[in-house]
Amino acid sequence: MVGLSEGSVDPGRTYRSEHRRRGASRAQITLLRHGEPNWAPGGGASVDDPGLTPYGRRQAEQAAAALAKERVDHIYVSPYRRSRETAAPLARRLGLEAVPVPAFREVEVNVGGLTSQEEVDAYFVEATQRPLAEHWSGWPGAESFDAFHTRVRAALLEVLARHDVQPTTEADFTVWQLREPGPHIVIVAHGGTNAVLATHLLDIRPVPWEWLRFESQLAAYSVFQARPLGPNGHVWSLTNFNELDHLRPLP
Repeated sequence: MVGLSEGSVDPGRTYRSEHRRRGASRAQITLLRHGEPNWAPGGGASVDDPGLTPYGRRQAEQAAAALAKERVDHIYVSPYRRSRETAAPLARRLGLEAVPVPAFREVEVNVGGLTSQEEVDAYFVEATQRPLAEHWSGWPGAESFDAFHTRVRAALLEVLARHDVQPTTEADFTVWQLREPGPHIVIVAHGGTNAVLATHLLDIRPVPWEWLRFESQLAAYSVFQARPLGPNGHVWSLTNFNELDHLRPLP
C-alpha cells in the first residue's frame, strides 16, 4: 500500500472531520414535501383537499423511516390533508405531535368553474406566459405571490421564535441567534411553501416562481443546518436538497 507522504492530507481524515463539524450543528430544519395526493378519489370529481393515494401513503412511510433515524424534536405541518397524512407516520414513530400551521398551506389558486383537466392545464400555462412583471399578482383571480411569501415567512418566524431562534440584521445580511443546542425541526408542507421557506432561510432575493427555483418532488426532503458565522450569529446551510434515496425501494 502506498503511504501518505510527509505533509500530505489524509482525505479520509478530512471527511471525518467535516462530518463531525456538520454533526455539531446548532439547529436543523428539514422540509418534507407531501406524498402523492389523490385528487380524484375513485376516479370521480376532483376534490379541494385530497388525502394521499395508496402509493402516497407508502411514500410517507418511507420518508418517516428515513427521517426517524436522526434526531427530530418538533414536527410542524400544513393543515391540508395530504401534508397531515404524510406527517402522521413520522409523528407515530417518534411519539411527537404534528402541529398544524395554517399559514404553511400551499399558494391559493382559483380554478372554480373549470370542468376539465384541459381547462385547468390551460389556466396555468397561460398564467406562466404572462410578462414577468405581472407574476407577483399570483395565479389569475387568486392569492398574490407577494401575499403568499409574506404569510409563509411570518409563519416561519413565529415557529422558530417558539424555540428561541431569532433573525437579526448585520451589514444588510440576515443572521440567526439561537440557544444551544438548537432545535431539530421537520416541516411537512408543499412544493411552493417549501420553496418559499428555502428562499427565506437562505436569505436570497425572492421571486414569484420559487417552486421552479427550488423544485422538489413528491415526498422528497431538503435539510438546512445552522452554521456559525460572524461574531455572534448563524446562517442556514443547504446540506441536502430534494433527497429521494428513501423512495427508491418502492415498487
